[in-house]
Amino acid sequence: QSQFSRQVKELEEFFGTKLLERAGKTIRLTEDGRKLALLTQAYFRSVEELRASSAKDEAVRIGAGESVFRWLIMPRLAELQNLAGSVRLEFLTKTTMQSVEAVKAGHLDLGIVRKEAADDSLSVLPCGSLAYALVVPRKLLPGRTAAGFQLLQKLPFALLSGDGVLAKGVLALAAKANVKLDIRVRAESFSLLVSAIENADLAAVIPKPAIAELSKERFANIETEELHSLTRELSLVYSPQAAQLRENVRRIAPRISAVFGA
Repeated sequence: QSQFSRQVKELEEFFGTKLLERAGKTIRLTEDGRKLALLTQAYFRSVEELRASSAKDEAVRIGAGESVFRWLIMPRLAELQNLAGSVRLEFLTKTTMQSVEAVKAGHLDLGIVRKEAADDSLSVLPCGSLAYALVVPRKLLPGRTAAGFQLLQKLPFALLSGDGVLAKGVLALAAKANVKLDIRVRAESFSLLVSAIENADLAAVIPKPAIAELSKERFANIETEELHSLTRELSLVYSPQAAQLRENVRRIAPRISAVFGA
């Protein structure tokens, strides 16, 4: 504590301004302190990017959600490898916000994220979209005449866990349709969700490309206009500084965008 206080005091004397202030029993940054913290983070991020640009390890680290990797990236992996040439591609599963922060911090080279999550500090390229579908076991359909989300009234349902954008979106659509979902299973990933409905008689909202993995004899794809609002527009984001320092990032980013953003 004493060493920390001394270091803060030395910084304040050097810059001629207060960097910390008391707020009740806690301590918080002043506006000048916040600016210094941001400048410091940017400096160390640039140092990390310079270190990465000088490294012999020819790898590009890409962060994205599990569903993006499984149903968008992996089916076109051979094409991406051809575009990358001798550069090794490293895939790290992260949420949109984790990917954005990791790109800013220099821990990721590229992130595939929800379009609205990118900010002005990042370079942004289009990277396609991921749509969703409502699937229902056919054995639960006979005798039902309702369409769309009304069909789900009293049907056993599986949903993503947590309060992510997709889970909240499904619940909002059900509420708008005045449908109370009978949620029997919650899973933290779409892979688990698809596995759950394959092994039990459950309806679910899943990525459209995942329908190809399900038996057409067992499951019906229910066309509904409501689900269009859940379509996730995707962006490829990267640090402008990283692109300046690393030729691989500058070269590969637009190629990946061309594959998925067309």
